[in-house]
Amino acid sequence: MFMIKQVFSGIFQIKVPLPHSPLIHLNSYLLRSEEKNILIDTGLNFSQSFQSLRRGLSEASIELEDLTEVILTHFHVDHVGLIPRLIEASGNIKISIHPIEAELCRILSSTYKDLFAKIETFLKSNGTPSSIALKLTESHPLHEPKIIRPYQELAVATHPLEDGQVISVGDYHFQIVCTPGHSPGHICLYEPSFKILISGDHLLPSITPHVALWWFTENMNPLADYLNSLKKIEKLDIEVVLPAHEETFINHCERIKQLQDHHNQRLMEILTSSNSRRFTAYMKASQVHWNINYKSWNTFLPFQKYLALGETIAHLYFLEKKQLIKRTMVDQVLYYSINEKAKKRKKY
Repeated sequence: MFMIKQVFSGIFQIKVPLPHSPLIHLNSYLLRSEEKNILIDTGLNFSQSFQSLRRGLSEASIELEDLTEVILTHFHVDHVGLIPRLIEASGNIKISIHPIEAELCRILSSTYKDLFAKIETFLKSNGTPSSIALKLTESHPLHEPKIIRPYQELAVATHPLEDGQVISVGDYHFQIVCTPGHSPGHICLYEPSFKILISGDHLLPSITPHVALWWFTENMNPLADYLNSLKKIEKLDIEVVLPAHEETFINHCERIKQLQDHHNQRLMEILTSSNSRRFTAYMKASQVHWNINYKSWNTFLPFQKYLALGETIAHLYFLEKKQLIKRTMVDQVLYYSINEKAKKRKKY
């Protein structure tokens, strides 16, 4: 597999390995010009990832100290992980991210001592049995110091990215497009003249981007945000999509239609798969058909259960806001009940 390739004049795609991740690699993008050298997304905080990124840059005749800016599409660890190493290696480099993502980094780093207690409480309040909630909490990757350190760095000083802001590099003038959903402050970069979209995790060729609701994003509606962001990107004149995972692709409107259909089917499944009058998010997550290679819910790895639960909660919150289900708290556990009329609907 190639490490780096030039996808357009002055735009390079670097495949950064993601150790221990089913995603296998991250596509980091280098925007190279005589005045600026901008890196988009970084990779996990592992030596293997860092050395691969360094070699990829070197093949494009760029050393770490030549980088002028790092733009982060969102705060997830496979995108921001190498920030501490890049700061150390390249000195006073400019780090840019959406303000919402920077605030989430501050929340996670400032509440680190209480973080896992909050995760466990969140899991239990959504119906996860105590013994399983403990296992899911213990499996969380934030237990690793190398995982939390990038958030500590990003919590200190970053430059804000805003919707509509223009990033000029050589002949390119990329517009920042805010696309919340996969993450509350996720951004894409769109070049209207060359019809290029650097999509981060918002739009991937075959993987369905993870859309979840967690304790630190409560009162947000990530699925509604994500579907609205898809509509926003659908309106753009795009010929090529450069995603953060998998391969470059075309026909972005076709892919958007597939993702819209997927979420509509998931919402329908949630509304029609229950045999009980009330249920918890954990119960519902165990009933959903997940496109994962496990024989049953009981054989899911703990962190996969954690992710599936977060996604289920996001779908339930979306339905609650549509007044198709009702949520009540009983003995510190959230229960849901379905409006009978909702089961007759074919689209949500």
